[in-house]
Amino acid sequence: MPRVVLLTGATGFLGSHLCRALLQGGHTVEAIRRHSSDLRRLGPLAGQVRWHCAPEELEAPFSGPKIPDALIHCAALYGRRGESPVQMLETNTLLPVRLYHLAAQRRVPLFLNTDTILDPALNLYALSKHHAAQWLMRAGGPTRVLNLKVQHFYGPDDDPAKFITGLITQCLANVPEIRLTDGRQQRDFIYVSDVVSAMLALLECETPGSAPGGGFANYEIGSGNPVPVRDLVELIHKLTGSRSRLSFGALAYRPGEPMFTRADTSALRALGWRPLVQLPEGLERTIGAERKMLSPQP
Repeated sequence: MPRVVLLTGATGFLGSHLCRALLQGGHTVEAIRRHSSDLRRLGPLAGQVRWHCAPEELEAPFSGPKIPDALIHCAALYGRRGESPVQMLETNTLLPVRLYHLAAQRRVPLFLNTDTILDPALNLYALSKHHAAQWLMRAGGPTRVLNLKVQHFYGPDDDPAKFITGLITQCLANVPEIRLTDGRQQRDFIYVSDVVSAMLALLECETPGSAPGGGFANYEIGSGNPVPVRDLVELIHKLTGSRSRLSFGALAYRPGEPMFTRADTSALRALGWRPLVQLPEGLERTIGAERKMLSPQP
């Protein structure tokens, strides 16, 4: 059934993949963005989105006669580009809380909030996302909240500052040395299209009117199959045919580095969802896209 979906983060990595899937599925997409947001990830599809610029138009999607069937919050600041603690607090904590209350006032049925599996003590990104989830859990309004604790997702057109994309770029460039930890930590990596399919499955199951109003539920999204980071690095090195030297153990772990993460996907699997893209295939797709971007254009 076609829905009207209000989306934040539609110009980012995950949000753009989700936006594309929603449009291709026949849904109507309204999106909140900053004035400075770059629309290139969406290409021509950007013209099919009804845009609202924050902060001045933040309330606009809730003021018309037709309210959204669902609000999906994908916008996030990771702190990789020198964002201040205040900026991270505003985007990762205050924005979703404010959006929830606007949605609750108009009785929007469903709010999907993207969260992280990282411990809040690790960094400001994890802390600010944790605080948002805590506020949403206690909101108690008529809008149902599904809090999506997403594992380490990757895929084409990701931020070059992310670990997998940055590693692929270095391997393709054959940099002389890539300095790494010893790689014993295990991570649950999931391809971006599988994250999107999980979100669409929840959207389909939860709206409209399929569940009682209000409430809060956590869903974990991941492959459920963690792998050692060293194995991931060696696989990328092999798939790229790189001549770079891998210096495992050259870097120390971050303070508080999690050594094992794994999603419990039982709740999603009960809805019929399964991840479809295995790690080697997902990496090959991502490497192929990166090669294409790095190739000289005719």
